[in-house]
Amino acid sequence: MKIKTFIIAISFLICFPSLGFAKNELVMDKEVLYWTNSGKGGEWACYMLITIEVGRDVPDMRDEPCGYTDGKFSVTLSGPPGTTVTFFGKYGFKKGNGFLTIKKTDDQMLWLWDLTDFPAGQWYSSEATDDSGAFEAFYNASPMFEQSVFSIKWGNESPES
Repeated sequence: MKIKTFIIAISFLICFPSLGFAKNELVMDKEVLYWTNSGKGGEWACYMLITIEVGRDVPDMRDEPCGYTDGKFSVTLSGPPGTTVTFFGKYGFKKGNGFLTIKKTDDQMLWLWDLTDFPAGQWYSSEATDDSGAFEAFYNASPMFEQSVFSIKWGNESPES
C-alpha cells in the first residue's frame, strides 16, 4: 500500500504539476483489480486520472476514461465549502446499488482513499487533517459499492430522503 501511495504522489507531482492549483474539480484514480478479465477490447489497466469539473453531472461513467475497467476508486475534491457530490452505484443517478454523498466543509483539498469507510445510513463528519480537508458524508451501503461507481451528480440534494 505504501508503494501505491508513493507512486500516486509522484504521478501527481511529475505528470500534473498544475493540479495543486486546480480549483473546483473532482479527480478520480482507479485501482485496477488485476484478477478480473476487465475492460472493453482487452483494456486491462487504467493509468489515467479522471477529472470531472464541479457541476458536470456524469450519468454514465462508461463515457469517461477507463470507464470499462474494473477497479476501486479513490478521489480528491477541491472547491469551496459546501461543494457537494453524490456517487451512485447505478447509471442515471439511481440509488438501487448504494450511494455516497460528500459535502466539503472547508477550503482544503479533500482526499478519500476508501469510498466505503463510513458508517452506513447516517451522516459522518471528519475534521481537517494535514493530509485532507474537512467533510461530511452520508453512505448508503451496498455490496461492492466501491467498485460500482457508475454515475456522479453535483448539488445539495439529500439522497437519503
